[in-house]
Amino acid sequence: MELIVHLIAGIALCVITAIVVYKLQYKALAIALVMVLSALFLGLSYFYNEMIGLELIITGAVFGYVAKRFSFQRYFITSVTIVWLLLLIIHYMLYFVKGIDAVSGNQKIIEEIINASSVPVTEKQVLSQQLKDFLPLMRVLMPFSYFFSSAAISILVYAFVFAFFVRFKFLQTEDNTISLFRVNEWVVFLLIASWLVVLLGKELQTVWAIALNIGLVLCVVYTIQGISVILFLFEKKQWPKLYGFLILFVTILLGFQVMFFVITMLMGIGIIDFWMNFRKIA
Repeated sequence: MELIVHLIAGIALCVITAIVVYKLQYKALAIALVMVLSALFLGLSYFYNEMIGLELIITGAVFGYVAKRFSFQRYFITSVTIVWLLLLIIHYMLYFVKGIDAVSGNQKIIEEIINASSVPVTEKQVLSQQLKDFLPLMRVLMPFSYFFSSAAISILVYAFVFAFFVRFKFLQTEDNTISLFRVNEWVVFLLIASWLVVLLGKELQTVWAIALNIGLVLCVVYTIQGISVILFLFEKKQWPKLYGFLILFVTILLGFQVMFFVITMLMGIGIIDFWMNFRKIA
């Protein structure tokens, strides 16, 4: 309940911050406010646990800054980059300066959940062992996990703040440009190179870890691009949005395997878009 209250308060402050930054007459003031909020986030995170409220407010400030020349791609890349860098700095700052290991902390939380569950003791032991075996990989994937959370926060903020900006006529509904999201064409070569290193360079641990994180980050980016292609087709063909929600609902009901297949298909569409440019074909 406390988390929900904090989330609601964070979203409310996020919307207010976005409007304040949008109303500022000078870009320098808007940039300064984003920098002050980022510094505050870094400082407070050194003494307290990570605060999602401040992440939401920073992302809202970025939205307000880009709103006068708005595009979803510009907002998404800027907000995710800022929040991702902040989370990485905080993670390594706490690890090297205060000796706080977020991975070990997450392990303890998951173990408590396993121990509190109603599964048989032998199964609990198997799950605990699997968790311990997964721990080294979890540590390697921290940069990716922070990117994923940054992307989720960015999209969450967009959903709420864009609706408020349309309601108060700062933006129009046609300014919703998610369907035009498309990364630079050269990025696909980085994706291919990163997964080649993952497959062939296991003996170079540091290089392998960097390549794995880059590969997974780009998989998420291309999945978003795949979704944007589907949204573009819906807009172009003027299909009812209800169809999209029904497909999403049915996919969730059918379980993880179907969801994984759909996500893989979307990522494939996003990657193939490099060669096909589906929007021009449509």
